[in-house]
Amino acid sequence: MKNVMRDLFVALLVGFALFLSGCASESETPKPEAPKVKEKILRISTTTDPTSLDPRLVRDLPTVTPLHMLYEGLKRATFGGKIEPALAEETTISPDLKTYTFKLRESKWSDGTSLTAHDFVYTWKSLLDPKFPAPNAYQLYVIKGAKAANEGNGSLDDVAIKALDAQTLQVELESPTPYFEELLATHFYLPVKQDGTEPNNLISNGPFMLDHWDRNDELVAVKNPQYWDVDTVNLDKVVLIPLDDHTALQMFETEELGWTGSPMSTLPADTLDALQSSGRLAVAPAAGTYFFRFNTAMTPLHNKKLRRAFALAINRKDLTQHVIQGNHQPALGLIPPSLGFFVTGYFQDDDTTRAWYLFQEGLEEIGISKDELPPIVLCYTNGDRNHKIAQAVQQQWNKTFGISVKLNACESQLFFDKRKSGAYQIALGSWFADIRDPINFLDVFKSRKTSTNNTGWENVQYKTLLELSSLEMDQEKRKSILRNAEGVLMDQMPIAPLFYSSLNYLKQNDIINVYLSELGYLDFKYADIGEIVEES
Repeated sequence: MKNVMRDLFVALLVGFALFLSGCASESETPKPEAPKVKEKILRISTTTDPTSLDPRLVRDLPTVTPLHMLYEGLKRATFGGKIEPALAEETTISPDLKTYTFKLRESKWSDGTSLTAHDFVYTWKSLLDPKFPAPNAYQLYVIKGAKAANEGNGSLDDVAIKALDAQTLQVELESPTPYFEELLATHFYLPVKQDGTEPNNLISNGPFMLDHWDRNDELVAVKNPQYWDVDTVNLDKVVLIPLDDHTALQMFETEELGWTGSPMSTLPADTLDALQSSGRLAVAPAAGTYFFRFNTAMTPLHNKKLRRAFALAINRKDLTQHVIQGNHQPALGLIPPSLGFFVTGYFQDDDTTRAWYLFQEGLEEIGISKDELPPIVLCYTNGDRNHKIAQAVQQQWNKTFGISVKLNACESQLFFDKRKSGAYQIALGSWFADIRDPINFLDVFKSRKTSTNNTGWENVQYKTLLELSSLEMDQEKRKSILRNAEGVLMDQMPIAPLFYSSLNYLKQNDIINVYLSELGYLDFKYADIGEIVEES
């Protein structure tokens, strides 16, 4: 009995000790948790969704920004337009300036597999395949055999792109091309992984990788842990949100957006004066020109005099100062002054008298009266600024010629489909330089087969001048040849220049080191949000 009582007493003591121990531990002050670092997320408004995340298929400017987020090529453009090494760790150029040998650094795709020279061979040759619907294949025509293969006059096997080994790529050019390394920094030369280009299985190699893409809602890219230079990437996420101009501005004011306006979207025209007066509007130079394309394969715009009449009747000064505003300049040629190429116009702005006479002569040449003129339709992509441009020119043409012009606003993909198929009469468009060279503008209209042309226009003299320019090594003589080519283009008027663009945007003060290229895209590799906000 005593033993039982003793055991019970011991058990009670042990239990009481454990109870006291528990109370003591609960009464201790808990250790403070380490402060959490808020994610660095940059939210940007866009006018529209990307048209594709496969670089081989992209021709519209707003999509170039997400491509530079998700992919990286042999070279990369950075602040001041400087071209820096990217995947090409070393570049060797032959004495005749035609053969480039690239030693690739060790790098990986976002799925962890190795990226090799064979990936570049696959990408570039698939882009040149005549069966592949690449809109910019002509950008690779500087490579030996590329043009012949793409046009079905040669074999892809003969295109001078070779993987000497997994880390060595060799490319031979048709002729010395002083801007080739600039081309290598464009989205036309980005690599893709075979079977890895679908949005639900996107494998990329850039500073960011796709997290998810909900069309018409948001595209979210996150830091790519497999990126070879990941330690230089400061942002955790970049979010692109399709919004109309006014909604985007409201969200910027409430700090729900970090950036709105150029180059991914536009600011409401009726707010630009106030934003500029307040000092909040940021303005940067742009190597871009807005213009109308004329469908020269369709009556009545097959007639040169009618095209010139429509072009000369536009009041560009009024358009830039009172309709779109935003520091844009009237365009009297194709190539923007920011390229330092040509500053004098090829025709007179708002030349309504000359336009009226050309209009009458054009009608007479095709044998119809003004009343018999087929309906003229001006098409453009949805957007407040585009609609205001179209409305203003519609009124100007009505005043000068006494005709009614119909307006047709379309979603981006439908608009591009119409242009590609030639199912339009006049279309609002633009071109931003891919490289800082006039040839990049002029080549667009070199051939009616060029997928970016879409006017149906082709001219033997124009083509000859462009081909001569590629053989001329004296830069001043080359510029003279290119000026003559632009003169031919402006005489024939398959396009009507409207204005040289500038980049107008708003950004929050804590966003730093975003590279805004005058070529019309953003690069976030070095971007940061100035202060790290800690949460208690």
